[in-house]
Amino acid sequence: MHKILVVAKMVFNKRVLSPTYYWMILAPILLIVIGIGFTKYIDDQNSDHKAIIAVVADKNIQEALKKQKASTYKVNSKINTHNKNKLKIDLTDGVVDGILYINNDFSEVDYKYNASTNSSDPTNELKKNITLLKSQYMASEAGLSEYQWQNIIKDVKVQKENVNYDGNTVKLNNSESAQYFSEFAVIITFFFLTSYISITGAEIGNEKGNHLIEGLTAAIPADRHYAGKMLGIFYLIGFQIIIYCGLGGLGYVIVKNLHKKFIDLNKYLSGISTQYIIIVVMLTIVSLVLYVFLAAIFASFVSRVEDISQATSSVASIMLIPYFLSFLTQSNPNLAISKVLSYFPYMSQGLMPVRIARGAATYSDGYISLLISVIFAVIMYLFSAKVYKNNVFAYSSETPIKAVLKRLNLFNKTSQ
Repeated sequence: MHKILVVAKMVFNKRVLSPTYYWMILAPILLIVIGIGFTKYIDDQNSDHKAIIAVVADKNIQEALKKQKASTYKVNSKINTHNKNKLKIDLTDGVVDGILYINNDFSEVDYKYNASTNSSDPTNELKKNITLLKSQYMASEAGLSEYQWQNIIKDVKVQKENVNYDGNTVKLNNSESAQYFSEFAVIITFFFLTSYISITGAEIGNEKGNHLIEGLTAAIPADRHYAGKMLGIFYLIGFQIIIYCGLGGLGYVIVKNLHKKFIDLNKYLSGISTQYIIIVVMLTIVSLVLYVFLAAIFASFVSRVEDISQATSSVASIMLIPYFLSFLTQSNPNLAISKVLSYFPYMSQGLMPVRIARGAATYSDGYISLLISVIFAVIMYLFSAKVYKNNVFAYSSETPIKAVLKRLNLFNKTSQ
């Protein structure tokens, strides 16, 4: 046991002192911060660059458009709309960003704009608001009162009720928050997996490629050396989780005090239950362990340093399947493939949280999926340790994929 801990400590110390390890930690955080900042910047730019438009239409239509609250345009009522030549000059010179032409019965609507300005495109909002005015005009022509017209266009309220809800699923009013959390978890998991697949490949494949393992196994058996390597990688995972918890707690305190200015945390966090967080986090961690073992198996067949990237990319390609399926599951959580794969190890971390968030699966389903992944993780450790031990001195010029297929073929022949 002492030798296993020594190897684990060596792996941990080597990586934890590397600047690239901390960049791996900070990269997802920076991506999130940049994404939030970019979104806020776009919103601010859109609100600060409303298109100034002139409306050539009946005075009542002009006043009605002016009174409507618009986020992408503003009606300039001071411009003389009767002088067509002056209007064209104003549009060319940038006095106005666009000119809207509407006839009295709304049968013809034209919008001419200056594409060289940095204003927002108001076309979609204009279409919606003019359609609303047209319906009001037609209601008036049909002799309907203002109350009758408002009653016609009023949104119909649909009362949603989940017949499957028994206290063991996400509540409907919390499903949106849970879905946001699941999407965030999928993206963070992708970053985690990519990083630790690479680390695992480097730790196991690099020393084999340089034939350093021959000297190491003289001091410690191959299976214990492998256990130490895996333990060291799990130390790194744990250390990263601790850093994220610390930064998350600090960020929560800071943002909570400023949430009225930036973001309302209560809007998103109040709907996420403790059970849901536990299931998502544990599925993420266990899936990370599973992919580390799979990467170790592929790296065990590596005998040349240049083949390490090929081995890890093979695992990364498998990882993309649940990543893309998770977005498909968001729109239809009851697809047969989503149901099946949400219980399947290596896939469940991307699908089960989404299905729970959409109310298509219960918390019990999440725990069952987690239990299956844990059992499979134990099996994968034993299998990967055996593969590493059997291939620790295997030096072949074949690519990792060919080596794996060859070993499987030999295994089949032996069993027969």
